[in-house]
Amino acid sequence: MAAQGTASHGKSPCPVCGDRHAEGEVCPKARGGSGAGTTLALGGPSLTPLPEVAIPPADPLVGSMVGSFRVMRALGRGGMGTVYLAEHPIIGSKVAIKFLHESMSADAELVGRFYDEARVVNLIGHENIVGIFDLNTIPPNRYYIVMEYLEGETLTALIRRGPVDGRVAVEILLQLCDALHCAHGRGVVHRDLKPDNVFLLKTRAQSHFVKLVDFGIAKLRDRPSGGHTAVGMIVGTPEYMAPEQCDNRPVDARTDVYALGVIAYELATGELPFSGKSIAQLLLAHLHETPRPPRQLNASVHPLFEAAILKALAKTPEQRFPDMGAFGDTLAEVLDALSSGAEAPAPPLPQEIPAGAAPPAVAAPAPAAPPTQVEIQASGETAPRRLSAGEITRGGMYVHSAGKQPALFSRLRVRLPRPPPQPPIELEAEVVRLVSPADAASWGMVPGFALQFVSLSPQQRAALPAAGGGAARIGQAPSTPTPGATDDAAAVALLESLLKRAEGSHYDLLGVPPDAEFADVRSRVKALRSDIEALRGRTLPPGKAGRVGELMEKLEVAAAVLGTPAERLAYDARHGNHAGVARCVASGLPAAVVESRRRDFLAERPGLEEESQRHMARARVARAMRNASAAISEYETALAADPLNLGIHEAYWSLRREMEQGEAGR
Repeated sequence: MAAQGTASHGKSPCPVCGDRHAEGEVCPKARGGSGAGTTLALGGPSLTPLPEVAIPPADPLVGSMVGSFRVMRALGRGGMGTVYLAEHPIIGSKVAIKFLHESMSADAELVGRFYDEARVVNLIGHENIVGIFDLNTIPPNRYYIVMEYLEGETLTALIRRGPVDGRVAVEILLQLCDALHCAHGRGVVHRDLKPDNVFLLKTRAQSHFVKLVDFGIAKLRDRPSGGHTAVGMIVGTPEYMAPEQCDNRPVDARTDVYALGVIAYELATGELPFSGKSIAQLLLAHLHETPRPPRQLNASVHPLFEAAILKALAKTPEQRFPDMGAFGDTLAEVLDALSSGAEAPAPPLPQEIPAGAAPPAVAAPAPAAPPTQVEIQASGETAPRRLSAGEITRGGMYVHSAGKQPALFSRLRVRLPRPPPQPPIELEAEVVRLVSPADAASWGMVPGFALQFVSLSPQQRAALPAAGGGAARIGQAPSTPTPGATDDAAAVALLESLLKRAEGSHYDLLGVPPDAEFADVRSRVKALRSDIEALRGRTLPPGKAGRVGELMEKLEVAAAVLGTPAERLAYDARHGNHAGVARCVASGLPAAVVESRRRDFLAERPGLEEESQRHMARARVARAMRNASAAISEYETALAADPLNLGIHEAYWSLRREMEQGEAGR
């Protein structure tokens, strides 16, 4: 055994784990460890003897260059790979690099699955899914993926602090619904949704911005697969696995709906719906047990939220939400109710629900305002029934009926009247709650059934009233004397504003800063695309209507240019936008690509390189004289002339970091 030594860290990195510890703090990874070889005991100023721990062998990747990035330290180890923090030596930006374990590199199937993760994520391209910048190999067999570095916490950390505020929980779930709905639309099922795979970031706009990670076991829709691999290994995490995964049936988008239902249950109650001492017990619970209603564990859970959770946790896929879009629509209604403070009166749920029975949903209360007459027709009925409905929102409605009621979770055709000359709205709805006359008398409700609208087109959604007490009711004439006049004026104003912005740069059209992150670009494109699509359904003057398509084309061009690092690099260079160039370099573009573009750029612009070098010389003088602001100004002028010069970028960003660190230390 080697002689025991002591060391005081202060703020130096720990040689065992790479983190920094306070003086006197024992490294968690060092507690109780011992082994042969050189040892090190960690102690504070008192030099208290501590147990011997073996220093792990130096990681050959730490300190090495991988593509354009220098590996700084390991962040974590998973089943297929180890993730490292890496930094761009010029720009200073950080990325995460995931290396496949060397022991798996000889297995072609595992290597393929590792790279499938990168392909799948890029196929989806959603702002709430972690971005992947590059995939490559260090010869002979170190396979790696360069991806977005996330500074935040996992959803697991948030849940460990107890039940999450209802609005925060629903806002997180809505982002996940949107990301997964996009993934499912591209034919991708995640199959391993769990809080550990959800990161929460703080952004300028949101305190809980979601990033979904780890698509390592995701499946494409056209590849048949169940819950196990070819060798019988379980695919997924048992606590979050849908029943069809547990007994190796085919999986689809509704499998992710179930897993998100488990996460929603955990957010609402702080507990999992099922537990067991073994994996087998957990799998059997998913297959046969019914979860306790969330309100029994946390009385503050909104009834509508409870209903949505229980429906997502239905045992058979057919009883769940048909897709993430429908789940998200219901959660949006929950958020509206939470934001307005309205508490829907809900009947007490039974203590026990028969095994296999569909979980109940909670209906909205009957409104005090006069009901609207609607037409309802079930499959097999020869003619529609005319019934009264309560408040109608974009999510659904409550239909008054003391007579024959439809089957729970059945689909109905609904016809909603509108003031002439507008035609009625025809759509599809699902029965999510039945209230018998006896139950209604006990609970102070009008007997009937609650409907949730499904598969709404943008036109149908726009025609429905917004959720909330201030929305106009269908069947009533609008209060404005000229129907549609206000909406048309607003549509024309929006169109003209966007067309004016489209005359400028791509950044002007999107309304993002010159150094916008790629995730912000994608998010803004998505929002504008939705706004422009909505204009197609509005009444516009003949001279304006034809320009909506023109505007959409310009948006798609801006999205293609600013959303792709190589394209954006060339665009920003032409416009002298060195901040945008830095963003592209930071995304992982190889230095060779940047240098190649620079040669082409300067060949078309003789004299700019010499001009840039003159300003660089002045910047060096200003820096030597400790005039940082003058040096920054000269560097920026040099970059405006030669925006792809990595040497100038390195000097400029180095000085910027020094200035920021100096201000932070004051």
